[in-house]
Amino acid sequence: MKKQIFSLAIALLISSTACMAQDQKRQRPNRSQRMEQMITELGLNETQAKQFKEAMEEMRPAKNNSGERPSREKMEAQRKKMDEKMKSILTEEQYKKYQSMRPQRHQRRGK
Repeated sequence: MKKQIFSLAIALLISSTACMAQDQKRQRPNRSQRMEQMITELGLNETQAKQFKEAMEEMRPAKNNSGERPSREKMEAQRKKMDEKMKSILTEEQYKKYQSMRPQRHQRRGK
């Protein structure tokens, strides 16, 4: 009986360790790492990269004084403004690639 309990405890310990290791693999990169990855994938030059980072920081949803997120309409208007800004920063080819990256980002975020 003691051997069975001991074996069960060891099995639980090993399986919990394996689960923790899997969770660590799934961690998402932080905001600056994602931004750097996008800059690399889009092939931006230094000037574009600086403007891109500034635009992305502006897009970051800011909470108002009450701690609530902005309304959906406000966020949609901000996103449209961001798209216009991205069109002015990126070349046509880069902008198309940026647009194609958007659905991928949303898919990853949902998982």
